[in-house]
Amino acid sequence: MTTDLMESIREELCRDMPRAVVSAWFSDASVVSADGQVLTLCSPIQYKREMILNRYLQMLSEAAVAVTGMPCEVRLVSGDEPVEPEPAADEQPDSEWRGRRDFAFENFIVGESNKYAYSASLAVAESPGSAIHNPLFLYGGSGLGKTHLLLAIHNRIRKSRPDFRILVFSAEQFTNDLVIALQSKQMIGFRDRYRSADLLLVDDIQFIAGRDFSQEEFFHTFNALFDENKQIVLTSDRPPRDLQKLEERLRTRFEGGLIIDINPPDFETRVAIVRSKALSLGMMLPGDVENYLAETITSNVRQLEGAVKKLMASRDMMRINIDLKAAQEAVAGMIRENPGLNPTPQLILRAVCDFYHLDERQITGKGRQAHLVTARQTAMYLFRDMTNLSLEQIGDRHFSRDHSTVMHSVQRVEERRREDPAYDGEVKTIIENIRGV
Repeated sequence: MTTDLMESIREELCRDMPRAVVSAWFSDASVVSADGQVLTLCSPIQYKREMILNRYLQMLSEAAVAVTGMPCEVRLVSGDEPVEPEPAADEQPDSEWRGRRDFAFENFIVGESNKYAYSASLAVAESPGSAIHNPLFLYGGSGLGKTHLLLAIHNRIRKSRPDFRILVFSAEQFTNDLVIALQSKQMIGFRDRYRSADLLLVDDIQFIAGRDFSQEEFFHTFNALFDENKQIVLTSDRPPRDLQKLEERLRTRFEGGLIIDINPPDFETRVAIVRSKALSLGMMLPGDVENYLAETITSNVRQLEGAVKKLMASRDMMRINIDLKAAQEAVAGMIRENPGLNPTPQLILRAVCDFYHLDERQITGKGRQAHLVTARQTAMYLFRDMTNLSLEQIGDRHFSRDHSTVMHSVQRVEERRREDPAYDGEVKTIIENIRGV
């Protein structure tokens, strides 16, 4: 299939040059024909075609030979000849977006934490350019579904309005393309490309802050599209007001539309996410496993999905039954493999028990001996520091105490760590044990 052939050539090119460069110059290239020893490629944009011919033709030819396994002459045409189109290739400056057509509104799990972002994104997909939703600015932490909604908008509009010219890219890619255009003196082509879109979808716009020339170019791109009532959707990890080094004129543009935050999913939504992911993988999890995963991975949808995938892999490769013990081991393993993942309360409590040579009942019980109080306060502090549990949740679920007791324990540990280097070393050792360092 010619689409697969071109994708293989792109991957081969990435062996010898940065992926961003390959994406910038070859993302919209497609195979016209592979006839004998002649491979004809279409590069429909003039300034890109000229750059390939002037600078990258030899590398392109070598990549084609490596992929096809036979000597061949590469010819580059403008697009007037009949071409088998590569779906949506001219829409996507960044190749990382390719193949991500499974992101849809239908498989986005809606809960209290994201229902407004979902509704606004759906409204944009159904009526792009509406003054109410333009620009739409979605913000929230990593792994909460911002990119899913961004691509759901893309995929819905691609089906309903196939004539739309859609650009979907990251702010990092915008900067990379800009640098390449400057170096090759192709700014006219760069501006034509970005300012002729009907729909602009930009992921992680926070990365443009502090890059003066990128902000300058994006400001004019934004204005050109907005003035033509073209829809703009932006995602970020923070609201515009919290983006340090973002120019004020851009900040006011972003704040002129609809700004919606996406919060970590609540327990019910996390259970639904776990169940949905498991079903999509052809697996039904026991209820206690679903609840355990939802209780212990609280802040990131990707981590929840990763835990389900790991359970499935354990089932298929190790032939084990998926039960609560398997789920606990899978999550604990994820903590060791990924120190950035929030550890489970059970893992923290076990680490504290092991360090102080106590059992769980002693730490969570009513004993007031000094060594028990130290261990209990340390555990509460680590629960607060290393998970997303609130003071109330820590106290009620794990220690049968009220939130004021947990708050006092956290404050006491913070004071002792500042005042007592030996105790600070103990806490650091426990953290290292939890992280598997």
